Amino acid sequence: MGRVKAFLSKSPTVLLASAASGGTIAAARYLGANGFKVSVVSSQRLGAAAWSRYAARTYSAPPENENQRFLERLLAIGESNPGQILLPTSDETAWLYTLHATELERYFRIAQPSLPVLLNILEKKLFSDAAIRAGLAVLPSWDPRNFDEVAELAPALPYPILIKPRTHVHRLRNDKGTVVRSADELKDKYQRFVDREQARAGDNPLLRDASLPILQRFVRVGSEGVHSVTGFIDRAGEMFITRGATKVFQRSQPVGVGVCFESRPHSPVMSDSVRRLCRELGYFGIFEVEFIWFDGRWVAIDFNPRLFNQVGMDIRRGMPLPLFACLEAAGETEALREAVASADAEHDEQSAFCDRFTLRAILLAQTMTARISPGDRVYWRNWIRRHADHTVDFVADEGDRIPEFIHVLSEIYLGLKSFPRFLRATPRASTQTSHLLTKEPS
Repeated sequence: MGRVKAFLSKSPTVLLASAASGGTIAAARYLGANGFKVSVVSSQRLGAAAWSRYAARTYSAPPENENQRFLERLLAIGESNPGQILLPTSDETAWLYTLHATELERYFRIAQPSLPVLLNILEKKLFSDAAIRAGLAVLPSWDPRNFDEVAELAPALPYPILIKPRTHVHRLRNDKGTVVRSADELKDKYQRFVDREQARAGDNPLLRDASLPILQRFVRVGSEGVHSVTGFIDRAGEMFITRGATKVFQRSQPVGVGVCFESRPHSPVMSDSVRRLCRELGYFGIFEVEFIWFDGRWVAIDFNPRLFNQVGMDIRRGMPLPLFACLEAAGETEALREAVASADAEHDEQSAFCDRFTLRAILLAQTMTARISPGDRVYWRNWIRRHADHTVDFVADEGDRIPEFIHVLSEIYLGLKSFPRFLRATPRASTQTSHLLTKEPS
């Protein structure tokens, strides 16, 4: 690791946005503890990473989905402190950094795929087409272009159906979609979705159809869970490394963001399929590709071209993705080669990832509102104890306590704000134990 140490001895600087996300918190702590000077851009006061002792500097900024204002703030930061490495921390920033790469490269060091590559990833219909070309299976989906086409399709669709956002860029509400169980419900909720999202979509010609969702077969996930292949591929496509995990608990029902993950042994078959997908897309950088089991095979459902919430678990397992991305952006090819080779030789230890406070808060809310069975409540409490010795928490760190306090405040605020939606979306539980009620496709 000599070349890596030589690079770190220069005290490189990195700028991270999305201060409330788990990927940003993990990256700030890892990079800050390993020779980087870390700056954090926060669009809200309760952005946990902005309060970390590893954040040498914090900048306030407009919300990321207010692209022009956020870009202007970034350029001002870059002009005052040029040479920082800029890593994508959300779909919104990945899109923004690629769309405005020429302007950002005047002040920052970045390594972003081209705009057509990002479009084929972040636009779900185009992603599905690319996955098929790469030889991967996908869920049955439909792409109606207006309400009349939805009405024509509705009677013959195999319900339940997921009304899935076409992209998470420029979203008004960053949810995973809506499940409908009849033709009438589809027509009603499809139109509501379009009306709501048109307020944010704007007139960007590259994302002209952003407010139009796709329709996708909804699959209730069994014991296989939602499988994630996470990793990194370099610009030349030569250096490639992955880890596997399963999402076992999520924030909301019936679809939602992962709260708990369990590590899984390396799967050469899954890893090879992701490598083919990256090559078909022309993608390089950090990634998370999600799969579910359907019709006797794994099908690809999503691709995240950025830092993601459970990055801390990959770091624990010997795969420091933020370091790889920084070395790529800095043009340190030989140091990157050393780092990837070292990670490839690392023992992929058993690990779990959990946002413990959020998990306990959800279990408490479900208990108080009779939306979880006694058996499931016991199961998840035992899950916390069973994995206690090897769990990476979303934000808890004995040497960096303030971000955990900030995260708790943020979750309480968001929980109270979303409580009515939680009651509407979560059915009352039966007395029968079913640990899989939290395992749904994202």
